[in-house]
Amino acid sequence: MTIKSVTDTVATINARIDRLPYSGLSKPAFVVIGLAYFFVYYDLSVVGFTLPKISEVFQLTGEQAAVLIATYLAGYMVGDYFISNFGDRRGRRTAMLVTVVVLALGSILSALSWDFTSLLIFRFITGAGTGAEIALATTIVTETSPPHKRGKYLQLMYFWGAAGLTIAPFVSLALIDSEMGWRILLGLGGVVALMLIFMRGRFLPESGRWLAVHGRFDLADREVAKMEAIARAKYGRELPAPQPVPSEHVHGEGDTRRLLKKPYLSRLLVTLLFWTTWLLATNAYLSYGPTIIAEAGGDVGSSMLVTALGYLGTPIGAILAFIFIDRAQRKLLIFTVCVVFAVGLSLIAIGGSQPTVILGTFLSSAMIAANSAAYVYMAEIFPTGLRATAFSIVEGGGNIGSLIMPFVIVALLATVGGTASLWVLAATVLIAGLVILIGGIRTTGKELTKLAQ
Repeated sequence: MTIKSVTDTVATINARIDRLPYSGLSKPAFVVIGLAYFFVYYDLSVVGFTLPKISEVFQLTGEQAAVLIATYLAGYMVGDYFISNFGDRRGRRTAMLVTVVVLALGSILSALSWDFTSLLIFRFITGAGTGAEIALATTIVTETSPPHKRGKYLQLMYFWGAAGLTIAPFVSLALIDSEMGWRILLGLGGVVALMLIFMRGRFLPESGRWLAVHGRFDLADREVAKMEAIARAKYGRELPAPQPVPSEHVHGEGDTRRLLKKPYLSRLLVTLLFWTTWLLATNAYLSYGPTIIAEAGGDVGSSMLVTALGYLGTPIGAILAFIFIDRAQRKLLIFTVCVVFAVGLSLIAIGGSQPTVILGTFLSSAMIAANSAAYVYMAEIFPTGLRATAFSIVEGGGNIGSLIMPFVIVALLATVGGTASLWVLAATVLIAGLVILIGGIRTTGKELTKLAQ
């Protein structure tokens, strides 16, 4: 094929997907992808509730507990980049099969840990498995959705994450006091991941856009034809005609160095700074929430209950994001989420009464769920051939903030206490919002091929 015919074919594949009135993913595929979000957020949330018990069992110091969390996040960063990059080179579907195998192995072994060192190793493996889950799942949904509904379909996936955040605290409260409770909580995700291996093998499709930019046009045509059949059945009549869209580069698509050129370098730096500050604050809240609230004036038992009640705000945040995700500009929505999250942290810091603290935790949890808009935004602004890799760099690299977070929190709690630590986190969230407000681009409703230019 000539270069022109190749680029025309890629453009045609993209146009056929963009004209769909509905997503071309089957219902089983939605469930399989949604479970990826559920267990990533479940695992992130359950750490904060199991950490006190694990520290008691293995007699950990505050510094050792910080190392445990940092080790998981280091694994998250490593897995995020390398498995996502593998997904850009060898396919989204193949990479998601790799992640779930690693996740199952790490989670089950974590539940069987016999000392601090073994737990460190196994939590690193778990982190490596969960790291690329969100990057790859978000990439698949982005690439199979029409531009005018891309945000809503991704938000439907994040409802699964919101469910994981909501359920984990109450499951933890029910099990944590039993002798084997923390082991069950850590191993639960691994047991379900074993089932996901077979479900993904059967129901998970490959991205037609990815197949096209890698020159596998027959397979791309076949996958898109399946999507069109699913969308046609939902639509109830013939699909609208494809509209012309720009093509994408095919040659050199796997070269990460392209991200260091215009227009991608500025997008990379802005989103990397955003995620570094956002994840520092968010993971501090998720991992140390009960501890910080206890240090601010409560006791451990009541602080765990207050945090758990606050997590009931998670589905509310997910619903609000679903309503506004395709109506408001993404970057304005992200900024608003950061402002409200900062208000929630400020209410916890002010305290004064338990209802005030519960309201603060409710708002904080709701905004963590609502910030799925940032994941949508991040998947939109990079080209198909490097989408998963770029996603992993900005989200995985942003976990530098998460990596230093345990040591920052331990130092803050030791020097200024829980209340001042909450004010620091509120300021950090506001900085994240300002970064994306000032440096972000407008993406809502635009075709991926246009945004990739």
